[in-house]
Amino acid sequence: MQWHIGEACNLKCLHCYQESHTPIQLEYDQLLSILNQYRQLLKKLDVKGHINLTGGEPLCSPHFYKLLEEFKKDSDLYSFSILTNGTLITPEVAEKISSYNPEYVQVSLEGGKRTNDYIRGKGVYKKVGKAIDSLKKFGIFVSISFTATKINCKEFPKVVKFAKKHKVDNVWSDRFIPLGDEKDVELIMDSKETAAYLKLMQAERFKLMQKHSKTRISMYRALQFIFTNDYPYQCTAGDSLLTVMENGDLVPCRRMPIVVGNLLSEDMYELYMNSPTLKMLREDTTPEDCKGCEHETFCKGGLKCLTYALYKDLNHKDVGCTDALYE
Repeated sequence: MQWHIGEACNLKCLHCYQESHTPIQLEYDQLLSILNQYRQLLKKLDVKGHINLTGGEPLCSPHFYKLLEEFKKDSDLYSFSILTNGTLITPEVAEKISSYNPEYVQVSLEGGKRTNDYIRGKGVYKKVGKAIDSLKKFGIFVSISFTATKINCKEFPKVVKFAKKHKVDNVWSDRFIPLGDEKDVELIMDSKETAAYLKLMQAERFKLMQKHSKTRISMYRALQFIFTNDYPYQCTAGDSLLTVMENGDLVPCRRMPIVVGNLLSEDMYELYMNSPTLKMLREDTTPEDCKGCEHETFCKGGLKCLTYALYKDLNHKDVGCTDALYE
């Protein structure tokens, strides 16, 4: 479960998915009710879960540490991670977070200093470096997330260099998904840019492996497996992935904003079992134009959230999947 516990954020990034920065914030008892629903979902399905705690900026939430206290009680039921912009993490905050034993903390970076600060705000690049140093000091596994757009797709090597310098454990990346704003469509990479970006990722990954670097590049996302020969990626939205928005809305994925219900008045387990949208996503949603592909059984169309953003349906193969990937 990716859980957006509040909309408040101290940044306003160029490619932010939030339509506004009105700080929607549920009361703590409402958040606790949602957590109880998640607990019951896991018990009824008889699975161990994982929560990605995010926002907005999760550290802006007045309920952040109270929720971590609850998570600590449930370590046998689910693990958790924190997705943050990193700018509010001081050595003191890092030490406190470490006491709750998160699986990892993910921090966002969008390129070299100039590009990152153009996208995320002046001074953010330096703050992210300090945040990572603090997290590593207290033994926390740190992952960097890089959102690839037409603006920054060539700067992935700069992110890797930064990661190595700050002893980051893992770097991962996926493509930007537009959510309603026409200007956002201009940030989407075309098919040739997508192919070049994925090849660049693999080249950087191979360099790290050759040097036996402790920093790793994860390439288990849509289409990336074509270059790694690893097990093909498959979208899990609506199946093993659910997302709870800051107002209690339940959606398959943050990047696939199809509201299936609201947890302030509806039950998570009942929605999971009975929502037509979630049931459809758990069925075979392989697009017709993927039939015959050697990867169709597992890939099932690639990045479904991008398909939905562009076409408002899922019956299209990943727009980045072209002959350019195999050249």
